Amino acid sequence: MNRKLKFVLLTFMLFAVISASACIGGDEEGTAKGADSEVSSQELTVGISTDVNNWYLDKFPDGDGRFVWSQIYETLVRLDPDLNIVPGLAESWETPDDGKTWIFHLREGVSFHDGTPFDAESVVFSYTEQAYVRQAVLRPIVSVEALDAHTVKFVLAKPTPLPFYLTHVAWPIMSPTSVDSEGNFVSPVGTGPFKFESRVKDQEIVLSRNEEYWGERPELEKVTFKVIPEASTRVIALETGEVDMILKVPEYDVSRLESEDGIEVYRKLTTFTDFLQFNCEKAPFNDKSVRQSVAYAVDTEIITSEVLEGVGKAANGRAYSPVMMYSNPDLETYSRDPEMARAMLSEAGWEDSDGDGIVDKDGETLHVTLLVSKGEWASRHNPMAQAIQGELAEVGIDTEIKLLEGGAITQLENSGDFDIIIRSGYFVWGPYPRHFFVHHSTAPRSHYQNATYDELVNAADMTLDEDKQRELYYALQDFVIEEVPAFYLVHEEKIVAANSYVKGYTITSEDPWLNLEGVYLENE
Repeated sequence: MNRKLKFVLLTFMLFAVISASACIGGDEEGTAKGADSEVSSQELTVGISTDVNNWYLDKFPDGDGRFVWSQIYETLVRLDPDLNIVPGLAESWETPDDGKTWIFHLREGVSFHDGTPFDAESVVFSYTEQAYVRQAVLRPIVSVEALDAHTVKFVLAKPTPLPFYLTHVAWPIMSPTSVDSEGNFVSPVGTGPFKFESRVKDQEIVLSRNEEYWGERPELEKVTFKVIPEASTRVIALETGEVDMILKVPEYDVSRLESEDGIEVYRKLTTFTDFLQFNCEKAPFNDKSVRQSVAYAVDTEIITSEVLEGVGKAANGRAYSPVMMYSNPDLETYSRDPEMARAMLSEAGWEDSDGDGIVDKDGETLHVTLLVSKGEWASRHNPMAQAIQGELAEVGIDTEIKLLEGGAITQLENSGDFDIIIRSGYFVWGPYPRHFFVHHSTAPRSHYQNATYDELVNAADMTLDEDKQRELYYALQDFVIEEVPAFYLVHEEKIVAANSYVKGYTITSEDPWLNLEGVYLENE
């Protein structure tokens, strides 16, 4: 489909939803902006790939909905654009017993969007009443108690660096008025710089400025998030002025947009890293030598420079992005070495006995399946998978790529019926290096069992001593290089593009945050 036709279709879609209305949670109605509406000079329109899949903490907020959350909801502790931990709704915090108890002193004079006061009871509500919080990573929380109106005590089952976890927008403070008397979700009510105004499902979400915001009041009066799933269509919408800003710019468009007059491209390395997840519980990847052969076969420098057109940074097996805490700058990583890859396969008993180019063992050829999700990372993961397929073929590994829906991949993971999955780093709290739990034996998607690894992860996560943490996390990085429970490919780069009349935007390394508080539109 050519660009002109795509734009015509996009325009038709936008006109088709004018004046439409939809519900949130089936109850709350919103009205889309009409064609005759007066457009404020300080109204920003942002193109995003997905709608908000969830407004309440009964499951993780996936996709670009997290960027909408970060305008409405806030956290007790925040990260600045360079991932330094700073006060949020809590002004200060301390632990009297090395991490088993944490006391947070809350900011006074803050109200939720509906006028409900932000206080200790709302913090208790946010961390005890919401199902996903109780069941997910914050499960070490034993109790949350309001000591007074502006002081909250968290008691944990084990020492935990809790402030780092609380920076993630997936676990924000929500008003108790977000639910009705029976606990059913009603409306998204937070303390953030923008408040919910309306929504047309799978079309747009409109937020208006929180005039009573406790921090610096935003210049923008309104932010409209337009849902445009196809990446190339989002780019067209930016270039034609249909939207003012877009998220998740495809790699193949970055250099061209950077050369265009009137468009600004913002880039910053994030805490996320793409990686190959092995199923280490069954052949052939239950053999470390086979996993290492893949690490020697794959050239992450070429993937970054050519497949991703210079967007991101080659990981070469490094689990931690350089922006992460305790990322070891002197870590010895992999580089492509086909001869070494073949040697590792030979060590594991795999040889090309019939000269067909594919190694075999006991009459079976080395055939593996590489799963790629059709989800939000498909536009980068699919071409990466094809490059990996070619590189593995060169050393004798026959690889079949399967592009599947996320739900289908989850089913295969749960059953253990998979070989490799290409995915992006997840469950990473800003700069805090908790990603290593991904390969912990208790993690649902681990498929890797190693008692020594588990002990290192547990010890690193339970100490607050920085020197000891650094020592343990360095050891974990060495462990991943040696054992290769996963092979890390590319440290992701966050890309945001905007028309040049959008001023004051500062890109952050933290993926879910879209920092709009200083943004304004310059009148022509």
